Amino acid sequence: MRINITGATGHLGTKVTEEALRHLSPDDLILSVRNPKKATQYVEKGVTVKKADYNVEEEMIKAFKGTDVLIYIPSISFPSTVRIAEFEKSVQAAEKAKVKHMIFVGFVADQENNPFKMSPFFGYASRRLASSNLNYTLIRNAMYADPLVPYLPELVERGRLLYPVGEGKISFISREDIARAIIQLSIKTELHGGRYTLTGKKAYSMPELAEVLSTVSHSTIKYDPMTVEEFASTYDEPKGFGEVLVSLYVAAERNLMDEVTDDYQLITGEKAEDLESYLMHNYKEK
Repeated sequence: MRINITGATGHLGTKVTEEALRHLSPDDLILSVRNPKKATQYVEKGVTVKKADYNVEEEMIKAFKGTDVLIYIPSISFPSTVRIAEFEKSVQAAEKAKVKHMIFVGFVADQENNPFKMSPFFGYASRRLASSNLNYTLIRNAMYADPLVPYLPELVERGRLLYPVGEGKISFISREDIARAIIQLSIKTELHGGRYTLTGKKAYSMPELAEVLSTVSHSTIKYDPMTVEEFASTYDEPKGFGEVLVSLYVAAERNLMDEVTDDYQLITGEKAEDLESYLMHNYKEK
């Protein structure tokens, strides 16, 4: 079985590639990346690296040929229309390359009533795959736990958790656990064709999250949210991103980010790591 990973040098793609190398021979792995120079360390390990820009269908067709399982990790481009155009070319390329199975790595914000600015892409992706000639599996990730680690020092300094979520809740899972599930799902062909939502064991209210962050940092962090407008203005880097980011927390406030499932355990046979445990062994106090 030859597994092909797109976006393999990104934050999640790197984790997926590292996990793949724990279970597969380098000969069974292909990395389709925009910039092959960023993947030289994998070439040295014997992994095949191919150039494949999401905007260049011809490159993707060549990169995807001979693929049994294509793990598609979307770019972080915004607005949604950019990602949709990239995905359209990718699906067409996968069809022409005769990819046997495609695993789409998405996000829980794909509901029809979700105000997250990137939600249209995730809604489109599942419908586009359904109308394609491909065999496919859908993965939906909960919120990444990882960004909380570098964000924690700022929260400690402020003494407050700022997310404008109100009484909503958010479920989290680490990229490491997501990668483990993706590779297990790639290998276990009997699970192909499903729709899986990867989450931790619970969804956290913002006071509960503030308590966890306080415990991990040995500091006092209270839930004291900014307004939607203030949050968007404070985190508007790059320009325009603040509005995109805050729309995610508006979705959480509407109870659209609190899904909890046992799908991770179904796929891997293990439970996803608890959020507090993950933060404890990744956060280093200054």
